[in-house]
Amino acid sequence: MPEGRTIRPVPSPQPPAGRRDPFDPQVGNSRAEAFRRYVRAGVATHAVPAAGAPLPETLFADGRTRINLGSNNYLGLAGNAEVVQAAVAALHRYGTSSSGSRVLNGTTRLHLTLEEELADHAGTEAAVLTSSGINANLAMLSTTCAPGDVLLVDAHAHASVHAAAAASRGTVVRFRHNSVASLVTRLERLDPTAGVVVIVDGVYSMTGETAPLAEIAEVCDRWSARLVVDEAHGFGVLGKTGRGAAEAAGVSDRVDAVTIAFSKSLASVGGAVLTSRAVADGIRASALPYVFSAANDPAAVAAALASLRVLRREPERMARLRSHGELLRRVLTEGGAAPVPGSGAVLAVPTGDDDATLAAWGVAHRAGVYTNAVGYPAVSRGSGVLRLSVMATHTEEQLRRAGEVVAAAVRSTRAESRDGTRTESAA
Repeated sequence: MPEGRTIRPVPSPQPPAGRRDPFDPQVGNSRAEAFRRYVRAGVATHAVPAAGAPLPETLFADGRTRINLGSNNYLGLAGNAEVVQAAVAALHRYGTSSSGSRVLNGTTRLHLTLEEELADHAGTEAAVLTSSGINANLAMLSTTCAPGDVLLVDAHAHASVHAAAAASRGTVVRFRHNSVASLVTRLERLDPTAGVVVIVDGVYSMTGETAPLAEIAEVCDRWSARLVVDEAHGFGVLGKTGRGAAEAAGVSDRVDAVTIAFSKSLASVGGAVLTSRAVADGIRASALPYVFSAANDPAAVAAALASLRVLRREPERMARLRSHGELLRRVLTEGGAAPVPGSGAVLAVPTGDDDATLAAWGVAHRAGVYTNAVGYPAVSRGSGVLRLSVMATHTEEQLRRAGEVVAAAVRSTRAESRDGTRTESAA
């Protein structure tokens, strides 16, 4: 630290002068303490950061290369030469930052082109770019509904969906995960004059389950409800052209708005709302993530645009991706660690409580396979999973080897749990 500089002290957890300390939810956070415990044990998922691109075999900061089953780089385009070159060219032409919001100086021809090509691919009238997938949900849902209207949200929808719905002026009501009966029950209780929006994930990010979109679309038609689908994990993966779970279910034309995240199949960072021109205009006029946020940086936009063009030109990548998912599911099931039923690129292997999940993660990590350890609150307490995701660019040999390692890790952890032999250092 340069001479003469001082560091501000960490805020005290003690309330000053009898007043409650508003930092207590942060300083005294029990989940934060659990994370610190995992870091001390060397099994926190961020304890060994990546040191290279998220390729099928990724270099990590400990100097080891591992088979990477923990990336959302579904089509394998994050290291693709065409995509990288597009980002580099945009960086040289437009600089490192848009330096302003879209309503001021932040729009470039790249932004407009990506919006045009996304809308064309999705079969919608318009697309609105946002700086992240989370902000796509916020831009869409915070600007929908008036007081007295209702947003019906699947209980397991992404956290950003719930947060975005809460930012609306409407009332948020949850229905049971993937339960059409629960959705109908909620609809039957509503004021028949209230506007209604139903929001689901096309593919649920932590489990890989798909929403029953054909049935949900039928219910929305019957009850005159709007339907919004978060396709972050379905776009570029499911459907004949890669539009997502709605296309795979044959209901794309019955969905009123789709949100996507570029950090998955489009090998970039950002998001978009795909919808009608009138709704898009309303978002551009009043959504905080559009009006008051700097526009997506040009390199990220160029990478997403190049990835979209590869997706449209090379549909065989999606076919290979889906085949890889089926292969890994088969290997895991044969190894005694069957994943949650689902389709697409995401697989979830049940592990149990958080300690068991981190223990299984550590075993696989030491054996050369990177996964995502997912515990509460991303999933229910005691329902942890190892979240795995495949890439179109994995080899079958890599997937077979990784599946065998993960299955063995889960089996060993289950055995330790039954025997009560798991130690703090293992957990």
